[in-house]
This record gives sequence, structure tokens and C-alpha cells, in this order.
Amino acid sequence: MTPSAAGTPIPSRAASFGLFTVDVEDWFHPLVKDPLRWDEFEDRIEAPTVGLLEALEATGNHGTFFVLGWVAERHPDLVRRILAGGHEVGCHGHHHLSLATIDPDQFREDLRRALDALRIAGAGDIVSFRAPYFSVNAKTAWALPILASNGLRINSSVFPLKIGYYGQRAAPNAPHRWGSVHEFPITLPVIAGQRVPLTGGFYARFFPATWTIEGLRRVFASDREPMFYVHPWELDPFHPRMRIGRFLTFRHYVRLERMKKIVLEILRRWRWRSLRASFDARDGN
Repeated sequence: MTPSAAGTPIPSRAASFGLFTVDVEDWFHPLVKDPLRWDEFEDRIEAPTVGLLEALEATGNHGTFFVLGWVAERHPDLVRRILAGGHEVGCHGHHHLSLATIDPDQFREDLRRALDALRIAGAGDIVSFRAPYFSVNAKTAWALPILASNGLRINSSVFPLKIGYYGQRAAPNAPHRWGSVHEFPITLPVIAGQRVPLTGGFYARFFPATWTIEGLRRVFASDREPMFYVHPWELDPFHPRMRIGRFLTFRHYVRLERMKKIVLEILRRWRWRSLRASFDARDGN
């Protein structure tokens, strides 16, 4: 089953909102593949995550925070603070594993550990999931029934453009049903007939901020809900440097000092809500 074949559009009732999402992982999680080593590194997750919560509160916005189970185990107070701000807590897996590197049984176990950690921290009813590295695609669609069997109704793990080791060119560029799960992809602006990655993460840091603003404006103007995504470590420009190969080092550290200003600009310019709030406003509920 491919997204393009199975995707059924979900009509939107409130295109005036954007979807603000945060992948709550620390700076070393995408850099160090061995979770047994993670306790060796400086824990810096709390301050930038709280900074994002304060920016959302100051602008009257809400979002979805996809929290690693590993983070929830060590910072249950942070999970509770996210919930206290009126935000949605979603699941980002436990050990930041790409679905391309594991099998269904390993995924079930990683997901179970993450959901247990989030619920112990007070997250309660969890319905949204984002796979690390946007690693849900046609080859890893086996994950969707596993998500559904664990009560997860919303997936936001598809990047509808093939770039390097992730993404899928054929994926729909708007929310759609994919099997029994509702997919909210990273909705990309279309410029000169081409999908362009501008609205979060590395791309928002690398390209001029005016490009990100224009890209978001175009998605809003097309009556689709744009999605912005950010990692707390991207608002922590002084976190430790680690050499992990020229390309990955560049991708992780480039222009970190830009992200805070970009986040504040988009939060002031538009209204933002969580995936669950959008889902509840749609016919698919």
C-alpha cells in the first residue's frame, strides 16, 4: 500500500490555522545512534522546550509536542508542563529509531516503551505519532496497523518530497487517510509547480527567513493548513559540537542562531494549533 494509492483527502474546516509541531528530543539524539551512550552527554532539553512553551503562551498559540519516551522518563515534569499549557503531547518513539532500520517487532517494543513512559508522566490519552526521520513511507507502511492497534489515530511522519535518506515524492501534500490512520504530512509550499521544503527544521535555518514566511503564506493562501516543525535543540545555538561527518555536521549546526527569531515571527504572524485540534475539526473524527 502506497500513500498515493491509499490516500483519501480529509476536508479542512479551518484553513486559517497552521499546525505547530515540536519534536522533543535533545541535541545528541539524532547524532548518537547508540542509546546506551546517551547518558554520557549533557542534558539540555528543558530550557529550549520551556522557551518554546513561553513563546506559544505569549502569542496565544498551541501545538503538538512529539516527546521521546526516553525524555519523558527523565523529565516527567516537562511533559506535565506541556500539558498544563494546553498543548497536545504526541509520541516520537522511545529511542529515536528510524523505521527503515528496525522490524515490526522492534517497533512494537519501542512504541510500547514510549507510550508507557508518556502515560506515567501524565500524558493520558495519546493519539498522535511522529516517526524519527519522517521514516513512514511505502516500505514501512507496516507501522500503520501497529499505530492503530495502540490507539494512535494521527500520524505525522511523511515528508512529501524525496531528499537524501528520507521523504517520498509520491506522497499526498495535504492531510489524508492512509489505511485506518489519518496522515498529516509536512505540507510543503508549491512554487513554480514544485514542492519546496521551507517550513521547518534545517530548511528554515538554511534558507532566508523571508523564504520560509513566503512559503507558509502560500500554503495558507491555498486553503491548506501549513505545518511548521522545530526541535528544541535548534533554539539552543550553544549546545556542544560533535563531528559526525561533514554533511551531517553542517545539517545539524548550520545557522542555529536564526531559529528563535523565525519561530517568534511565525507565531506572531499567524494562528497555530495542535494536530489533535485540527483532527477534531475535520470530518474524519
